[in-house]
Amino acid sequence: MELTVEIIKMAQSILNEKGLKAGLVDGIAGKSTINALNRVKEIPKSWTKEKKITALIQLYAKDRGIDPGKIDGLWGIRTLEAFNQLKHQLLFGFTENPWRPEEIIRPANPNNWPLQTINELNQFYGHASASGNRQITSMIFPYPMIIAWDEKVTVKRISCHKKVKDSISSALEKALDHYGIAAIKELRLHYFGGCFNYRPMRGGTMLSTHSWGIALDFDPMNNQLKWGRDKAKLAKPDYQKWWEIWESEGWVSLGRQRNYDWMHVQATKLIS
Repeated sequence: MELTVEIIKMAQSILNEKGLKAGLVDGIAGKSTINALNRVKEIPKSWTKEKKITALIQLYAKDRGIDPGKIDGLWGIRTLEAFNQLKHQLLFGFTENPWRPEEIIRPANPNNWPLQTINELNQFYGHASASGNRQITSMIFPYPMIIAWDEKVTVKRISCHKKVKDSISSALEKALDHYGIAAIKELRLHYFGGCFNYRPMRGGTMLSTHSWGIALDFDPMNNQLKWGRDKAKLAKPDYQKWWEIWESEGWVSLGRQRNYDWMHVQATKLIS
């Protein structure tokens, strides 16, 4: 991902705050900025300047109590959200909580997915763990996906819970049949943001549904956590059939039900 002037300016400000002499805060990653980045001991000197700047922001967010995910220099959705939280914290002095508007719709549940409580999730899917144990299996996509935070990487399979594997395959095959591969690409439905990932819910303490391998994210850059229908790409009319397909399998769209996190779809029901 090409870094914006705003991102580079934040990196320059961080470097200057640390006394590393990045020079002017001008949004241009010139020689002074690169030299300052090379003095950050936690960042490999072999990385590109884009990865170094991203890693610097990840490290700074972590130091300020914001979880950016892995310090890997890749600008994924967690880094983007950490960056947005960091901006809010630096401006107002505190971290903004995720927006949770209530707008409940009750789709079908033919697969009898459980309610989103720890007890019900553990009873239905088994206890979540970092390794996933025997509950996590491999699933082949019906069409290749691009990793949303590293567009040079294409994936053909993912790790997911064995109980949702067939349902994911069915939904994606129906989407491919309806849209065709050209429209899938045009609508960015091949930009994949993750499935199995043992971690807390963003902005919360309860485990994310990703921890059980029962949630998927699509095109996260254009469907950010707090974006509603006015901004999220997946809220547009072109995606109506996409959501109908998932809902026919009983999956829940947080965007459709709560008008936030439009990237996300999960095999568990929301608590009213």
